[in-house]
Amino acid sequence: MNSGDVLANQPTLQTVERALNFLEYVATAAEGQTVQQVAKALGLNITTCYHLLRTLQARGYIERHTDATLRLGPRVGVLFSSYQRGFDVQQTLANVVRGITDQTSETAFLSTLDGKSVILKYLSEGSHPLRVSGLYVGLTGNEHRRASGKAVLAHLDAEARDDLLERSLQGVPGPERTATLQELGPELEVGRRRGWSMDTRESDLGISSMGAAVFDSAGRVYGAVGLVTPTTRMERSRDAYAEIVLSAARESSELLRGRPGADPAL
Repeated sequence: MNSGDVLANQPTLQTVERALNFLEYVATAAEGQTVQQVAKALGLNITTCYHLLRTLQARGYIERHTDATLRLGPRVGVLFSSYQRGFDVQQTLANVVRGITDQTSETAFLSTLDGKSVILKYLSEGSHPLRVSGLYVGLTGNEHRRASGKAVLAHLDAEARDDLLERSLQGVPGPERTATLQELGPELEVGRRRGWSMDTRESDLGISSMGAAVFDSAGRVYGAVGLVTPTTRMERSRDAYAEIVLSAARESSELLRGRPGADPAL
């Protein structure tokens, strides 16, 4: 069960529910509504509706015209702008990921840290006749094995790293979990120093992946960009691929800081 499932089963605050219903009704109504009309439509006491209106007005989410009809206030624009930026950021980073594919002809990816998971958010398919399949947007789990997961883990503080690993290692037997953690510690340190990590487990299946961490404007790890390729090509081109992936990670971090072209050492 994920955190969304848990939250969905928890009780909610009736006052907040009513305020959101009020706001959504005003937002979706075909024409301007009065408080009386909102109260009737939502089945609320008129006094309750006036309390909700005053609160939403005070916070700038609702405005009242001289003819007593209601409309959304300017604070709604702030929420929308923030919501829209999330799409804009990922679209911008998707362009960087496509750049990895353009340079290598390999399948490239963007994964982001969401709570206690590293989730694959964007895939750019490679053009080699022989390329890796089976990846999909929304892929998560096994962060202790995946290159993107390791790239993120290498830059988390101890508490966040332990929380993510606890989830990633769910269901792994005790002895195997202990051995994994013992091997992972030095590997994460190496990845942190050189700037990129690899999925070495998949090499047994003829697949290798490489990922480098991306950082947000506050210097926190945001996710990772990287590529996935047959192991034979990774062995032949690892150094060149590492340089390309690191460059893409630096560019992505600069974009998140709002400083395109900035010196990545700063």
